[in-house]
Amino acid sequence: MNNLKSDTENQITNRASDTPSANREIKDGVFKLLFENKENAAELYYALTGIECTPDEIEIITLTNTISGKLKNDLAFVVRGKAIVVGEHQSTPSKNMPTRILMYLGQLVEKWIRNNEQERFLYHKNLYKIPTPEFVVFYNGLDKRPEKEILKLSDAFEYKQDRNLGYLELEVPVYNINKGMNTELFSKGEKLRQYSEFIAKLREFQDVYDSFNKAVEEAVRYCIGNGILVEFLRENGGNIVSILATYDEEVAKRVYGEELVEDIAVRLLKMGLSNEQVSQATKLDLKEIEELSLSLEKR
Repeated sequence: MNNLKSDTENQITNRASDTPSANREIKDGVFKLLFENKENAAELYYALTGIECTPDEIEIITLTNTISGKLKNDLAFVVRGKAIVVGEHQSTPSKNMPTRILMYLGQLVEKWIRNNEQERFLYHKNLYKIPTPEFVVFYNGLDKRPEKEILKLSDAFEYKQDRNLGYLELEVPVYNINKGMNTELFSKGEKLRQYSEFIAKLREFQDVYDSFNKAVEEAVRYCIGNGILVEFLRENGGNIVSILATYDEEVAKRVYGEELVEDIAVRLLKMGLSNEQVSQATKLDLKEIEELSLSLEKR
Protein backbone atom coordinates (compact mmCIF):
# COMPACT_ATOMS: atom_id res chain seq x y z
CA MET A 1 0.00 0.00 0.00
CA ASN A 2 2.88 2.38 0.73
CA ASN A 3 4.26 1.77 -2.76
CA LEU A 4 0.84 2.50 -4.25
CA LYS A 5 0.66 5.71 -2.28
CA SER A 6 4.14 6.74 -3.39
CA ASP A 7 3.40 6.01 -7.05
CA THR A 8 0.19 8.03 -6.85
CA GLU A 9 1.96 11.05 -5.39
CA ASN A 10 4.68 10.84 -8.06
CA GLN A 11 2.10 10.78 -10.86
CA ILE A 12 0.38 13.84 -9.42
CA THR A 13 3.65 15.75 -9.13
CA ASN A 14 4.79 14.81 -12.63
CA ARG A 15 1.43 15.68 -14.21
CA ALA A 16 1.33 19.03 -12.45
CA SER A 17 4.86 19.99 -13.49
CA ASP A 18 4.12 19.05 -17.12
CA THR A 19 0.86 21.03 -17.30
CA PRO A 20 1.08 23.75 -19.98
CA SER A 21 -1.08 26.05 -17.87
CA ALA A 22 0.79 29.20 -18.80
CA ASN A 23 0.31 28.29 -22.46
CA ARG A 24 -3.46 27.94 -21.97
CA GLU A 25 -3.67 31.16 -20.01
CA ILE A 26 -1.86 33.31 -22.51
CA LYS A 27 -3.90 31.99 -25.43
CA ASP A 28 -7.14 32.63 -23.56
CA GLY A 29 -5.87 36.11 -22.68
CA VAL A 30 -4.97 36.95 -26.28
CA PHE A 31 -8.34 35.71 -27.51
CA LYS A 32 -10.15 37.83 -24.93
CA LEU A 33 -8.12 40.96 -25.66
CA LEU A 34 -8.55 40.56 -29.40
CA PHE A 35 -12.28 39.95 -29.63
CA GLU A 36 -13.47 42.30 -26.90
CA ASN A 37 -12.65 44.95 -29.46
CA LYS A 38 -16.07 45.80 -30.94
CA GLU A 39 -14.82 45.94 -34.52
CA ASN A 40 -13.26 42.50 -34.19
CA ALA A 41 -16.36 41.13 -32.46
CA ALA A 42 -18.51 42.39 -35.37
CA GLU A 43 -16.18 40.68 -37.86
CA LEU A 44 -16.30 37.46 -35.83
CA TYR A 45 -20.11 37.53 -35.78
CA TYR A 46 -20.19 37.94 -39.55
CA ALA A 47 -17.79 35.01 -39.99
CA LEU A 48 -20.05 32.80 -37.88
CA THR A 49 -23.47 33.91 -39.13
CA GLY A 50 -23.08 35.84 -42.39
CA ILE A 51 -24.89 38.75 -40.70
CA GLU A 52 -23.16 42.12 -40.99
CA CYS A 53 -23.23 44.64 -38.14
CA THR A 54 -21.26 47.71 -37.16
CA PRO A 55 -19.11 48.11 -34.03
CA ASP A 56 -21.71 50.56 -32.72
CA GLU A 57 -24.26 47.73 -32.75
CA ILE A 58 -22.08 45.57 -30.46
CA GLU A 59 -22.38 45.69 -26.67
CA ILE A 60 -19.64 43.77 -24.80
CA ILE A 61 -21.02 42.14 -21.65
CA THR A 62 -18.33 39.56 -20.85
CA LEU A 63 -18.50 38.27 -17.29
CA THR A 64 -15.63 39.04 -14.95
CA ASN A 65 -15.23 37.53 -11.51
CA THR A 66 -15.67 41.05 -10.12
CA ILE A 67 -19.19 41.16 -11.54
CA SER A 68 -20.26 37.56 -11.10
CA GLY A 69 -18.51 36.56 -7.89
CA LYS A 70 -16.81 33.39 -9.15
CA LEU A 71 -17.80 33.00 -12.77
CA LYS A 72 -15.99 34.65 -15.65
CA ASN A 73 -16.13 33.80 -19.31
CA ASP A 74 -13.96 34.55 -22.32
CA LEU A 75 -16.31 36.59 -24.48
CA ALA A 76 -19.94 37.72 -24.51
CA PHE A 77 -21.57 40.42 -26.57
CA VAL A 78 -25.03 41.54 -27.63
CA VAL A 79 -25.74 42.33 -31.28
CA ARG A 80 -28.34 45.06 -31.92
CA GLY A 81 -30.07 44.08 -28.69
CA LYS A 82 -31.36 40.99 -30.53
CA ALA A 83 -28.74 38.27 -29.97
CA ILE A 84 -26.51 37.52 -27.02
CA VAL A 85 -23.39 35.66 -28.16
CA VAL A 86 -21.47 33.58 -25.63
CA GLY A 87 -18.04 32.63 -26.94
CA GLU A 88 -15.45 30.48 -25.25
CA HIS A 89 -11.89 29.58 -26.16
CA GLN A 90 -10.29 26.31 -25.10
CA SER A 91 -6.91 24.70 -25.51
CA THR A 92 -8.00 21.45 -23.87
CA PRO A 93 -11.13 19.61 -25.08
CA SER A 94 -13.90 19.57 -22.50
CA LYS A 95 -17.33 17.98 -22.79
CA ASN A 96 -18.50 20.20 -19.93
CA MET A 97 -18.69 23.35 -22.05
CA PRO A 98 -22.52 23.26 -22.36
CA THR A 99 -22.84 23.12 -18.56
CA ARG A 100 -20.41 25.98 -18.14
CA ILE A 101 -22.19 28.07 -20.78
CA LEU A 102 -25.54 27.40 -19.11
CA MET A 103 -24.09 28.83 -15.90
CA TYR A 104 -22.76 31.88 -17.75
CA LEU A 105 -26.00 32.48 -19.62
CA GLY A 106 -28.17 33.11 -16.56
CA GLN A 107 -25.79 35.76 -15.27
CA LEU A 108 -25.30 37.31 -18.70
CA VAL A 109 -29.04 37.72 -19.25
CA GLU A 110 -29.37 39.20 -15.78
CA LYS A 111 -26.50 41.58 -16.52
CA TRP A 112 -28.09 42.69 -19.80
CA ILE A 113 -31.46 43.30 -18.14
CA ARG A 114 -29.85 45.34 -15.39
CA ASN A 115 -27.72 47.31 -17.85
CA ASN A 116 -30.96 48.31 -19.59
CA GLU A 117 -32.76 48.97 -16.27
CA GLN A 118 -35.66 46.75 -17.26
CA GLU A 119 -35.98 44.39 -14.27
CA ARG A 120 -39.54 45.59 -13.64
CA PHE A 121 -40.76 44.27 -17.00
CA LEU A 122 -40.15 40.67 -15.90
CA TYR A 123 -43.18 40.95 -13.61
CA HIS A 124 -45.58 42.34 -16.22
CA LYS A 125 -48.25 40.13 -17.77
CA ASN A 126 -47.06 40.82 -21.31
CA LEU A 127 -44.18 38.78 -22.72
CA TYR A 128 -40.81 40.42 -22.17
CA LYS A 129 -38.30 39.80 -24.94
CA ILE A 130 -34.63 39.03 -24.28
CA PRO A 131 -31.78 38.68 -26.80
CA THR A 132 -31.65 35.28 -28.48
CA PRO A 133 -28.84 33.19 -26.92
CA GLU A 134 -26.18 31.97 -29.36
CA PHE A 135 -23.17 29.91 -28.38
CA VAL A 136 -19.79 29.03 -29.85
CA VAL A 137 -16.55 27.46 -28.67
CA PHE A 138 -13.20 27.86 -30.42
CA TYR A 139 -10.64 25.11 -29.94
CA ASN A 140 -6.94 25.29 -30.80
CA GLY A 141 -5.25 22.73 -28.56
CA LEU A 142 -2.77 20.03 -29.51
CA ASP A 143 -5.21 17.10 -29.31
CA LYS A 144 -6.55 16.14 -32.72
CA ARG A 145 -10.18 17.19 -33.05
CA PRO A 146 -12.60 17.47 -36.01
CA GLU A 147 -13.16 20.78 -37.79
CA LYS A 148 -16.53 21.10 -36.09
CA GLU A 149 -18.45 19.12 -33.49
CA ILE A 150 -21.63 19.71 -31.49
CA LEU A 151 -21.76 19.33 -27.72
CA LYS A 152 -25.16 18.89 -26.04
CA LEU A 153 -26.16 19.81 -22.53
CA SER A 154 -28.51 16.81 -22.34
CA ASP A 155 -25.50 14.48 -22.58
CA ALA A 156 -24.61 15.61 -19.06
CA PHE A 157 -28.03 14.76 -17.58
CA GLU A 158 -28.24 11.76 -15.26
CA TYR A 159 -31.36 10.48 -17.02
CA LYS A 160 -33.58 11.36 -19.95
CA GLN A 161 -35.90 14.28 -19.34
CA ASP A 162 -39.66 13.81 -19.02
CA ARG A 163 -41.24 16.06 -21.65
CA ASN A 164 -44.31 16.40 -19.41
CA LEU A 165 -42.15 18.28 -16.91
CA GLY A 166 -40.49 20.60 -19.40
CA TYR A 167 -37.39 20.17 -21.50
CA LEU A 168 -34.06 21.94 -21.63
CA GLU A 169 -31.38 21.62 -24.32
CA LEU A 170 -28.32 23.66 -25.17
CA GLU A 171 -26.20 22.83 -28.21
CA VAL A 172 -22.73 24.28 -28.61
CA PRO A 173 -20.75 24.13 -31.86
CA VAL A 174 -17.02 23.69 -31.31
CA TYR A 175 -14.84 25.01 -34.15
CA ASN A 176 -11.28 23.80 -34.49
CA ILE A 177 -9.31 26.96 -35.31
CA ASN A 178 -5.87 25.42 -35.57
CA LYS A 179 -3.94 26.49 -38.65
CA GLY A 180 -5.21 24.67 -41.72
CA MET A 181 -8.67 23.95 -40.29
CA ASN A 182 -12.02 25.64 -41.06
CA THR A 183 -10.70 27.59 -44.03
CA GLU A 184 -14.19 28.82 -44.96
CA LEU A 185 -14.63 30.36 -41.50
CA PHE A 186 -11.19 31.96 -41.75
CA SER A 187 -12.01 33.38 -45.19
CA LYS A 188 -14.80 35.44 -43.59
CA GLY A 189 -12.96 36.24 -40.35
CA GLU A 190 -9.51 37.67 -41.00
CA LYS A 191 -8.76 38.42 -37.35
CA LEU A 192 -9.65 34.87 -36.37
CA ARG A 193 -7.33 33.54 -39.09
CA GLN A 194 -4.49 35.77 -37.93
CA TYR A 195 -5.08 34.72 -34.33
CA SER A 196 -4.64 31.11 -35.47
CA GLU A 197 -1.40 32.12 -37.23
CA PHE A 198 -0.13 33.80 -34.05
CA ILE A 199 -0.77 30.72 -31.92
CA ALA A 200 0.89 28.47 -34.51
CA LYS A 201 3.96 30.71 -34.51
CA LEU A 202 4.00 30.79 -30.70
CA ARG A 203 4.15 26.99 -30.67
CA GLU A 204 7.06 27.05 -33.09
CA PHE A 205 9.05 29.39 -30.84
CA GLN A 206 8.22 27.29 -27.78
CA ASP A 207 10.17 24.47 -29.43
CA VAL A 208 13.14 26.81 -29.86
CA TYR A 209 13.30 28.62 -26.53
CA ASP A 210 13.32 27.18 -23.02
CA SER A 211 11.76 30.36 -21.64
CA PHE A 212 8.05 30.70 -22.39
CA ASN A 213 8.30 34.47 -21.97
CA LYS A 214 11.04 34.55 -24.60
CA ALA A 215 8.92 32.44 -26.95
CA VAL A 216 6.03 34.89 -26.56
CA GLU A 217 8.26 37.90 -27.16
CA GLU A 218 9.72 36.36 -30.30
CA ALA A 219 6.27 35.30 -31.58
CA VAL A 220 5.00 38.85 -31.09
CA ARG A 221 8.06 40.28 -32.86
CA TYR A 222 7.74 37.85 -35.76
CA CYS A 223 4.02 38.47 -36.28
CA ILE A 224 4.39 42.25 -36.24
CA GLY A 225 7.13 41.94 -38.85
CA ASN A 226 5.04 39.64 -41.04
CA GLY A 227 1.68 41.37 -41.08
CA ILE A 228 -0.08 39.19 -38.47
CA LEU A 229 -2.28 41.08 -35.95
CA VAL A 230 0.07 44.03 -36.40
CA GLU A 231 -1.96 46.83 -34.80
CA PHE A 232 -3.25 44.59 -32.04
CA LEU A 233 0.20 43.27 -31.10
CA ARG A 234 1.81 46.71 -31.27
CA GLU A 235 -0.81 47.99 -28.86
CA ASN A 236 -1.00 44.97 -26.58
CA GLY A 237 2.34 43.18 -26.94
CA GLY A 238 3.50 44.19 -23.48
CA ASN A 239 0.16 43.17 -21.94
CA ILE A 240 0.30 39.78 -23.62
CA VAL A 241 3.69 39.00 -22.09
CA SER A 242 2.66 40.36 -18.68
CA ILE A 243 -0.30 37.95 -18.52
CA LEU A 244 2.22 35.34 -17.42
CA ALA A 245 3.40 37.47 -14.52
CA THR A 246 -0.13 37.83 -13.14
CA TYR A 247 -1.04 34.17 -13.53
CA ASP A 248 -0.88 32.01 -10.41
CA GLU A 249 0.95 28.93 -11.64
CA GLU A 250 0.59 27.15 -8.31
CA VAL A 251 -3.19 27.40 -8.44
CA ALA A 252 -3.16 25.80 -11.88
CA LYS A 253 -0.94 22.98 -10.64
CA ARG A 254 -3.31 22.27 -7.76
CA VAL A 255 -6.34 22.24 -10.06
CA TYR A 256 -4.83 19.85 -12.56
CA GLY A 257 -3.37 17.78 -9.74
CA GLU A 258 -6.84 17.36 -8.27
CA GLU A 259 -8.20 16.20 -11.63
CA LEU A 260 -5.47 13.57 -11.86
CA VAL A 261 -6.12 12.38 -8.29
CA GLU A 262 -9.77 11.73 -9.13
CA ASP A 263 -8.77 9.81 -12.27
CA ILE A 264 -6.45 7.65 -10.21
CA ALA A 265 -9.12 7.12 -7.54
CA VAL A 266 -11.57 5.88 -10.17
CA ARG A 267 -9.02 3.42 -11.52
CA LEU A 268 -8.29 2.10 -8.03
CA LEU A 269 -12.00 1.63 -7.33
CA LYS A 270 -12.35 -0.30 -10.58
CA MET A 271 -9.49 -2.52 -9.41
CA GLY A 272 -11.59 -3.48 -6.40
CA LEU A 273 -9.91 -1.50 -3.65
CA SER A 274 -12.15 -0.39 -0.80
CA ASN A 275 -13.21 3.22 -0.35
CA GLU A 276 -10.96 3.45 2.69
CA GLN A 277 -7.92 2.13 0.80
CA VAL A 278 -8.48 4.53 -2.08
CA SER A 279 -8.89 7.43 0.33
CA GLN A 280 -5.64 6.55 2.04
CA ALA A 281 -3.76 6.19 -1.26
CA THR A 282 -4.99 9.41 -2.88
CA LYS A 283 -5.51 11.56 0.25
CA LEU A 284 -9.01 12.37 -0.99
CA ASP A 285 -11.70 12.72 1.64
CA LEU A 286 -13.63 9.49 2.23
CA LYS A 287 -16.88 11.26 1.35
CA GLU A 288 -15.44 12.18 -2.07
CA ILE A 289 -14.42 8.56 -2.65
CA GLU A 290 -17.91 7.38 -1.72
CA GLU A 291 -19.41 9.82 -4.25
CA LEU A 292 -17.04 8.56 -6.95
CA SER A 293 -17.95 4.98 -6.07
CA LEU A 294 -21.68 5.71 -6.33
CA SER A 295 -21.12 7.42 -9.66
CA LEU A 296 -19.37 4.30 -10.96
CA GLU A 297 -22.28 2.11 -9.84
CA LYS A 298 -24.69 4.19 -11.91
CA ARG A 299 -22.73 3.69 -15.13
